[in-house]
Amino acid sequence: MTREQAADAQLLDLIRRIANGDHSAMGELYDATSRQVFGVAKRILRDESDAEEATMAVYLEVWRRAKDYNVQRGLPLVWLLMMARSRAIDRLRARRGDRRVQIDEPASDAAPSPLELATSEGDPESALLEAEQEEIIRAAVQSLSPNQRQVIELTFFGDLTNQEIADRLALPLGTVKGRIRLALQHLRRRLRAAAQKGWL
Repeated sequence: MTREQAADAQLLDLIRRIANGDHSAMGELYDATSRQVFGVAKRILRDESDAEEATMAVYLEVWRRAKDYNVQRGLPLVWLLMMARSRAIDRLRARRGDRRVQIDEPASDAAPSPLELATSEGDPESALLEAEQEEIIRAAVQSLSPNQRQVIELTFFGDLTNQEIADRLALPLGTVKGRIRLALQHLRRRLRAAAQKGWL
């Protein structure tokens, strides 16, 4: 087995462990791949704070979609980097004010996940797991300082760009970027700790 094949096998194992409920695998996957994911996002966005936001979005998406992963659609790192590209292009278009056009995804990506299907069909165990994960994420957001929570909510839930947030709050753009950067660092620590304790 070549070095590249061994690396692919390791990432595939991490994704399978995440899908099967081995929560410590999330931190391992982040450590193994976040540099490449961030690199793709930064090359597209050419802005470090925007790239950090896109990177965070990728790993949140991995939490939700690990069970959907199919190696026939691409090797693990390719899957992650394609998500990074999509999330970065979404942010780039939002930053440019082009909200009418969404990044095209393969039809298979648009299909509901097994978790979504199970929940919609009334699987109480899956519904409880999803609710617990959402509560942990909400608690992590609530643990931010008021200023940090405000910019995170406007970014992820309000779908505003950094400049739009700065305009709305009458703050310098650099201040907004700094608050987002600190907030994302805090959230990473909280979510990684939760994963290591088996809460996610």
